[in-house]
Amino acid sequence: MPRSSKSRSFLIGKVPPDSLVRAVYSHLGKGNPKLVLGPGIGRDTAVVKDGKKVMVFTTDPVTGTTRHIGEHSVQINANDIATTGARPIWYMCTLLLPPGTQEKKLSEIMNGINRASQRLGITVVGGHTEATKGLDRPIIAGFMVGEGRGRVLSSQGGRVGDKILLTKTAGLEGTAILAYDYHERLKRIPAAILTRARNFSRQISIVKEALSIARITGVHALHDPTEGGVLNGFWEMAEASSTGIEVWKNQIPVAQETRKICSALQLDPLKLMSSGCLMAAIDPSAVKRVTKVLRRLRVRVSEVGRLTPKTTGRTLVQGNRRRSLAAVPQDELYKLG
Repeated sequence: MPRSSKSRSFLIGKVPPDSLVRAVYSHLGKGNPKLVLGPGIGRDTAVVKDGKKVMVFTTDPVTGTTRHIGEHSVQINANDIATTGARPIWYMCTLLLPPGTQEKKLSEIMNGINRASQRLGITVVGGHTEATKGLDRPIIAGFMVGEGRGRVLSSQGGRVGDKILLTKTAGLEGTAILAYDYHERLKRIPAAILTRARNFSRQISIVKEALSIARITGVHALHDPTEGGVLNGFWEMAEASSTGIEVWKNQIPVAQETRKICSALQLDPLKLMSSGCLMAAIDPSAVKRVTKVLRRLRVRVSEVGRLTPKTTGRTLVQGNRRRSLAAVPQDELYKLG
């Protein structure tokens, strides 16, 4: 007898897309005509339009690490807002602490929130903090609101024929987390490499580059690949845009530090948490201009694929080999015990 979908149990990490469709997206309360972009696969933001004013909402937790969670919470939520072309402005969070946590730890987390917010011009408007049983580490769930006017981008805006650009290198956030939290398993990796890998945490913000290219004509969709790495991000963009996609594996940039750490831990860098990368679907006529703007900001950018008709499927190409590109069921980070 086939197993009922209601009895399905989840792995650590994102809930699978088909479960979201069945169990989440069918329970969304009262409709409102001011909501112009609501929940969906590959959509990290919601957009509400009130007259000429556009408000963009997002929420994201930090659960994969205990280090720098204040900074990371602000940065990853701001990233989602910036991919719409809106400016992130208002932040709040729920911060859950294990019983016995000392005030020093709480102050450390809040100092991180303050530093990142000051740097990005964001105001902390409130939140909730408590110690709760059942936790072995602090958990922070951030919520952010951005404001904009005019065109709002989303990951569903990609069009057939668009080129896919990717900034920086795959697995940035995951590499930094691994170098911090799993250093005992990485003793054969030179200390200098681990130090550089930890510094990848300084590259997690994409706000400047996203806002710099969002208004360029021909930029159709921006996306911030997080859990499941860049491969999951490519799939999410194609799914949100109702297109196929062809990704050129050999063109995806992976830093030496990421390669060495992932090799030592037997992980796939292309399926590793990738906050800090910006994925863009761009009309071919605009690629040169977008590339020029990003390079002026000293941001590495690579052309890694193209959107295709949905009927052609979703494909990862390496030389003469082609294989199906599907949603990544679990980020590589969560495979480590």
